[in-house]
Amino acid sequence: LEEGGGLVAIHFANGAFHYSLPGAGASDWPEYREIVPRVWDHDADSAHDPYGPFMVMVKDHSSPITTGLSDFETIDELYFNQSGDIPVTPLLTAVSKVTGREEPLAWTHTYGKARIFQTLLGHSAESLDIPEVRVLIRNATEWVAGE
Repeated sequence: LEEGGGLVAIHFANGAFHYSLPGAGASDWPEYREIVPRVWDHDADSAHDPYGPFMVMVKDHSSPITTGLSDFETIDELYFNQSGDIPVTPLLTAVSKVTGREEPLAWTHTYGKARIFQTLLGHSAESLDIPEVRVLIRNATEWVAGE
């Protein structure tokens, strides 16, 4: 990442290396919260709607990551109250049935010279089989690689 590489973080990768994970101990990596700027915090109020269908809205149609995408229905967990205050550029959002708020579901971020893409979508094989999600991840992978 320091040399300008990229990272694609999918679904609960946002909970990795976090001190609040049960039994985390020495696996806590504070820098990860700068690389992946929205994280699941077990000590805070991070949570998700029940697994099921919901509408995803494309918020940034100008991004190469969202090229070819329109709003779509998915089947997944809609994460909310993810911790972090580093600015991100939201690409996708959805309205949580629990919070009633529009929650970010995918965004970009830069970490030094690195391009970071993070999405909270992708809980299951069923979630990853949604055509728009496959396009999103393919486009994001190309973007982080500088393509």
